[in-house]
Amino acid sequence: MAALELEGIAKRYRRKAVLEGVTHAFAPGLTLLAGPSGAGKTTLLRIIATAEGPSAGRMRWDGTPLPRARRALRRTLGYAPQAVDLPEDLTAREFAMHVAALKGLALGAADRQFAAITDAIGLHPDINNRIATFSGGMRRRLIFAQALLGKPELLALDEPTSELDPETARCVNALILERARDAIVIMTSHAIEALAQHGKVLRVEGGAVVPA
Repeated sequence: MAALELEGIAKRYRRKAVLEGVTHAFAPGLTLLAGPSGAGKTTLLRIIATAEGPSAGRMRWDGTPLPRARRALRRTLGYAPQAVDLPEDLTAREFAMHVAALKGLALGAADRQFAAITDAIGLHPDINNRIATFSGGMRRRLIFAQALLGKPELLALDEPTSELDPETARCVNALILERARDAIVIMTSHAIEALAQHGKVLRVEGGAVVPA
């Protein structure tokens, strides 16, 4: 199974240091990032998801350093950011199939998988509706569902249960735990206690990552 290694990862925005010397190896299973708002959790997830690069340090995927391994990582990455601009004129299903095509997935299989995921989290009746009509909670479920397409080996989730009712949050958490049996799942959550017993908790503090 693939592993993700961070070595001395730092991130600065102008003169402000957000992350300093983050070194950690992630193996398959669930890792929860804890810490106060502004501690750098989202920044760390964005770096892991290759949405932005570090100011210093190195990341390796399956033993190969980035940027050489970036293409291989992205082929098996599922990323659900906390905030994203969704294409308002597309239906949820059209958007999901666009994501599947970008990942190089077989569209028939991806469509069936999307139907199963959205059925599990209560979004399936709306997948042929335009995203412009979606509430915040529906958008959150769609962002989560597209991240699971293709059964990624690396899943980076930023507050995937925010804006969800308790029952839907439990369904989302169940799918996360199912994927964590085979994949590296790294996530932030405002309700970390719901999953803490099922994985490892790391605290992002002072720009570093330490066991909680």
